Amino acid sequence: MRTLLFTGTLLFLVYFFNSCNICSCKKVPCPAFENTDFQNWFPYSSGQQLVFKYQSASDTIHLSEFEKNDAYEASQGCYHGDLGCMQNLNILSHEMTPNYIRKLHIGYGSQTPFGSTATKKSITLFVKGFNCSATDINNQGLVLEPGVYSGAYSASLVINGVSYNSVQTIVRDTLRDNFTLQPYKVYLGKGTGLIAYEMFPSHELWIKQ
Repeated sequence: MRTLLFTGTLLFLVYFFNSCNICSCKKVPCPAFENTDFQNWFPYSSGQQLVFKYQSASDTIHLSEFEKNDAYEASQGCYHGDLGCMQNLNILSHEMTPNYIRKLHIGYGSQTPFGSTATKKSITLFVKGFNCSATDINNQGLVLEPGVYSGAYSASLVINGVSYNSVQTIVRDTLRDNFTLQPYKVYLGKGTGLIAYEMFPSHELWIKQ
């Protein structure tokens, strides 16, 4: 008798719990990807061709179709339904490095949990082995995570005799990370994207044409 009573009570609690979840479960609209600062610093389009030159040599990068989220509906109040709205964008090159990694990869991801106004962001910039991470992006470029990469913003900067406006220079500390035959410094331009990259240890400066 006690076993039956216990079993009945347990089934009722399971039914009640699931019923409450079902009652509170609803669909919430989440927007398509949009981040003005990110799009200002990386104003690329699918299929775009980027050409960089050093002396008489050239390096061509073709951008693939963007991996970008459209507007969608997320579940709120359901089991694991507190994740909130997410936004994602991946900009990838067709070309690979000798290690079979995309020569250029710029990734953006954000998450805003339901009931919160705080958005967690993660941004990655990979250029031929140069690989830095950021927690945000603003009017002065990437907000870098502490580590071997450091950034500096310049309202104007002359690179190889040419003046550029709104430039962020990101440098890899080669004493702590001394990988060779890859960039140790990149230049990002607001409204331009990747302006140039400088190789280590040769200091070859490849500039966007």
